Amino acid sequence: MKKAQAEIMGLVIIVILIVFIAIFALTFLIKPKEVNEDVLKLKANALRSSLLKTSLCKDVTIKDELENCIDNYNECIDCNILKGEISKIINYSLEKEDYSFTVSVNDGNNFINIENCKDKITAVSQNLKNGKVELSLCRG
Repeated sequence: MKKAQAEIMGLVIIVILIVFIAIFALTFLIKPKEVNEDVLKLKANALRSSLLKTSLCKDVTIKDELENCIDNYNECIDCNILKGEISKIINYSLEKEDYSFTVSVNDGNNFINIENCKDKITAVSQNLKNGKVELSLCRG
C-alpha cells in the first residue's frame, strides 16, 4: 500500500468516527426531557403541606379555615375569598406551572375544585376532620 493510500484510509476512518460520534451525541440532544415523577410528587407534597400550614389570621391556618368553611362557618375570612387566596398562593409558588387543587367533603362532593390539568401527578392527599385536600401538578 502506498503512502497516499494509507493517509486516505486514515482520513476515512477519522471521518467515520466523527459521524458516529455526532449521531450518538444528537440522540441525546434531540431526545425530549422526561419529567421525573418523583420530583413532581415531592414538590406537590411540600406545597400542599406548606399551604395548609400558612396562617391567615392570628392563629388560624388555611387548614383550619377549610375545615370551618366545610362546616359553613368562617373564623377569619369569607369562604369565597379563601378560594381566591389559595389560588394566589399556589400561583406565586409554582411560577407558571399548571396544577389542580381539590378539597372534597366526606360525602364525596367537592368543596373547592380548581382543575387546570389533564395529565396530572397527584400528591398524597391530606385528611381534614371532615374532608380531604389534594394538590396535583401537571406533566409538561
